[in-house]
Amino acid sequence: MHAMRTGIALFLVVGLALPAGAQDLRKSAADAVESEAAQPPSLKTPPAKTGLFWAGTAMFVAGMGVGLYGFINDKNGKYAEFGEARSENKHLGAAGLSVAFAGGALMFLGSRQGHLKAAAPSIAVGPHAVAVSKHVSW
Repeated sequence: MHAMRTGIALFLVVGLALPAGAQDLRKSAADAVESEAAQPPSLKTPPAKTGLFWAGTAMFVAGMGVGLYGFINDKNGKYAEFGEARSENKHLGAAGLSVAFAGGALMFLGSRQGHLKAAAPSIAVGPHAVAVSKHVSW
């Protein structure tokens, strides 16, 4: 019981002492806001999604739709129920999932296309020479 009262008292003392020391923190936060406001805003815009990304998105959605239709439809007017492991059109389902996988890969490549351009080497072709240069940083 004595240890619990000591712990509560310590908790209250620390709880009241920490906000008292936070005046410097408020001042430094206000200074940081003022210095940030003084700097002009940067004009960096996120890279736009490319046509490759949107084509991959369309392929992914269509492939998943076709794959689910191929695996779930039993061709008896009803869809498969839970626990029913029968599919009438496995080839259509597999083809749909393959298209969805290819679409996902295109989405990934399309979202990374801006980064890939910066990492690509520069190739210059002249009348009697070919020069390849790449900036490498660690």
